[in-house]
Amino acid sequence: MHLKHRKKFGFRVNPLHRKREPHAFHYLRQQKSFWIAALSLVAFVTGNMLGQHGWYAFWKSVLGGVDDSLIVYTGTVSPIEMVPDYSKWSQYGGNVDAHTYRQVPQDVFVYLPTYKSSLQREVNILHGRGNDVYSVGYLGSYATGAENSGSHPGADIRAPEGTPVKNIMNGVVSEIKEGGGFGNLIVIRHPNVPDPSNPAKLTTLYSSYAHLSAIYVEKGAIVHKGEHIGDSGSTGYASGPHLHFQIDREDAPWHPYWPFTASEAERENMSFADAVNAGLYKARGYLYTVNPMLYVQANYSPVETTIVREKREEKPEIAKKKPNVFLSVAQRKAQRIAQLLSRREERLRLRLARRAVKVEPDVALVQEPKANDDEIITSTEEVAASTNNPAIIQRMTSGNVASVEIRHDGEYSGRGWEKIVITALDADGNPVANPTMSSDIYLRTAYGDAEYRPSIISPLDFEEGEVSVNMLPRGRRTIVIEVQPFGILSRPMRYNK
Repeated sequence: MHLKHRKKFGFRVNPLHRKREPHAFHYLRQQKSFWIAALSLVAFVTGNMLGQHGWYAFWKSVLGGVDDSLIVYTGTVSPIEMVPDYSKWSQYGGNVDAHTYRQVPQDVFVYLPTYKSSLQREVNILHGRGNDVYSVGYLGSYATGAENSGSHPGADIRAPEGTPVKNIMNGVVSEIKEGGGFGNLIVIRHPNVPDPSNPAKLTTLYSSYAHLSAIYVEKGAIVHKGEHIGDSGSTGYASGPHLHFQIDREDAPWHPYWPFTASEAERENMSFADAVNAGLYKARGYLYTVNPMLYVQANYSPVETTIVREKREEKPEIAKKKPNVFLSVAQRKAQRIAQLLSRREERLRLRLARRAVKVEPDVALVQEPKANDDEIITSTEEVAASTNNPAIIQRMTSGNVASVEIRHDGEYSGRGWEKIVITALDADGNPVANPTMSSDIYLRTAYGDAEYRPSIISPLDFEEGEVSVNMLPRGRRTIVIEVQPFGILSRPMRYNK
């Protein structure tokens, strides 16, 4: 029997009572226990996040971003608050290599001693031994531990394993690493903090805490000043329990920054330790890192910022107007300074010409081989004899610094760092090979805007009476450098495309 569909004959089926299928939420409305459980779960997760990290971290996790403007600088604290008095601890039989932080008697704890750059530069003191806490100073060496004796970009703080390590200022955890030369490592980014070169300006710095035995934070977490982020240890490349503490600038190629790579050390036929002791690429350390303990101890005041309402865009006809031809007070002052500096430079040039004793850098400061190529000339008298120069060559002396001379090429392009050379002079205007000063030298900008690295120069920074400083001009204004406490002004450095 052959069957045909009803639609072919014009029939259709309609129900007498339409039955509408209930919506999906119909069943959920009937289950009050479901909604109670869901709301309880949301309240638990939200409350847990707020209790641990606060509203800022909660919205960061929800939105997936970090707003640096909400991270406020409120000062600094030391990465380690208390350490044992090692001399007193030794009387109890304590040993930093054999005992942990919990095994130290409470009555031998003292606050972390002040890091003194002048003391840490002493080669003869026992760094990291006896009662000394800082085993390696900033840009020091493993051989002596003295500051500025190598290319170690941080400060090593001797501390028993398990000593609490604290975050120095508000920031965001940017890196967590385990293993490698730094061992267990925490890197924290600190936005909107005072610039060590100019505390009146804001910048971004990175602090690193290496060789830890325990880590208590996660990558991306918001950490507050003084927060317990880990414990000291001896993981990675470490000869004993200590904290490697380092601060990098934002423009460092990586964090934590190291002045040389393994391939560069191999190219110089040096091991890692030999390269550090030899100060390989130390200049990079000054360029991309900051003396960490000095920055923490400075505890700069917060920089006051003012929100300026954005100006409306000028009309095209107003924007095309010619600039005002009248000079401002600052411009007239700069012109007077330039004229005075030009006259002073001319008088100094004439005085040096009358003496005829100026040392040429390619003659007196560069070692040249003798005729037999077996010995190296190191003194100015030998250079004069070997070159048969009848001119009287000035002898580099040691003594007090009465003034300085600032040398540069007179212009800058605005595309990078400029080199400035500062020479120490005695009361007669002669260069001083081994200068002695009662205080450090500070570089400032009398006119214009620029950044200096380093901005503070000590007597130990001079080599043969000279020190090179990197200067980064800001903008296109003419720059006049000021050296304090001598009050010396440089000749103008003008912008040149």
